[in-house]
Amino acid sequence: MKHGLKRLLFSIGGRALTVIPQKVPVLFSGQGAVRKIPEELATLKAGKPLIITDVGVEKAGILAQLTEILKSASIPYAVFPGITPDPTFEVCEKALEALRANSCDSVIALGGGSVMDAGKLVRMGATHKKPLARFAGLLKCRNRGLPFICVPTTAGTGSEATAAAVITDSMKHRKITVLDPRLPPDSTILDPALTVGLPPALTAATGIDALTHAVEAYCNTLHYRDVDVQALEATRLIFANLPRAYTDGSDLEARENMLKASHIAGRAFTRGFVGYVHAVAHRFGEKYHVPHGLANAIALPCFLDFYVDVCPERLADLADMVPREDTRREDTRREAKSAAVVSEAAAVPEAPRAMELPKQEFNPRTMNKAERRAWFQKKARVFCDAVKALEAEIGIPEKGDFIRAEDIASIAEGAIKEAHGTPYPVPAVLDADDLETLIRKMMK
Repeated sequence: MKHGLKRLLFSIGGRALTVIPQKVPVLFSGQGAVRKIPEELATLKAGKPLIITDVGVEKAGILAQLTEILKSASIPYAVFPGITPDPTFEVCEKALEALRANSCDSVIALGGGSVMDAGKLVRMGATHKKPLARFAGLLKCRNRGLPFICVPTTAGTGSEATAAAVITDSMKHRKITVLDPRLPPDSTILDPALTVGLPPALTAATGIDALTHAVEAYCNTLHYRDVDVQALEATRLIFANLPRAYTDGSDLEARENMLKASHIAGRAFTRGFVGYVHAVAHRFGEKYHVPHGLANAIALPCFLDFYVDVCPERLADLADMVPREDTRREDTRREAKSAAVVSEAAAVPEAPRAMELPKQEFNPRTMNKAERRAWFQKKARVFCDAVKALEAEIGIPEKGDFIRAEDIASIAEGAIKEAHGTPYPVPAVLDADDLETLIRKMMK
């Protein structure tokens, strides 16, 4: 395989980065879970939190719900509502200044991925004597930071579960990753009622963001058992619930299942990593200020088409998680896998039936190597087509009309630097020419 040695080295590098145990937040889930915050603040010995959020959350009335809970519990607080999409280090520094000016001893991040990523940096900056920009890169935290609670108001980024934060360097116009096992919050609140007002387009984009986390983590080369289970279950939940949440934003069951999917997909990629899809999507965000979920949604199908020939067995496994009501047959391989998923990931609804398999039954005893590979490729194609159909159903455009031909070389170069510099344990190592070819296929 092309670049086989690099692929091995990236896999070894990824394993080395996951040797240090990562913090796992205490999880509270269900309608009304946000009311657990006063109790959790007491457990964390926090007396005055800074609520970090954005203007959208404030205007939607979600911030008022939280502050009313704190007032009722006689808990003093301060608010910093100035987090912007793709927050810069400067914005995070302003939030840190607000924390210090108000003598806050803890942080609550109320919002989407940008808010939670900013919150991670602020809680660490409060206990480290260095500028926030110096947290860029790997393993730059020296202590656990202030007590920190995440309350996601979207279902996609999974930032409330991850050991990473993505911050924009305004000087270099680049997205910078902060990666440290101490970054995950102490507590996470998944309350579906807080996501009911999420617009359909944002529901769609953030949902595909979560799907991309699951797919990339599963297709990467580390193949940790916990990551595999989480990625498969997240995929199942997303296919079963995203169209429902998109069509009816008040469907609390679908909203709760999407929050769970986003969370476990976040758990999956914080140990299994993402890959080229995210590396390219980050460049789209830098150059065109495209929402991260939409950027992933444009890039994902093109990479899946490529991966049909790279890791067809992994895509075939993901195809088993795609529901189809009119299928009359059950794949016995899927039944065993789904049973493991339910027991290990604590899923709630019964798994729907899988999409129909290729006409030829899988029988490793009678198939030669070429026949087995062809069978898996056909089934991998089922998954690729299912992703494209899901995106079409929820209004995601097939191509990116924002991509400019003159930018493709620099997008590919930046994506290579991210993916190879981390390194991501990708299933196949690509060079700049390979990426340019794939990016051109994403253009409208």
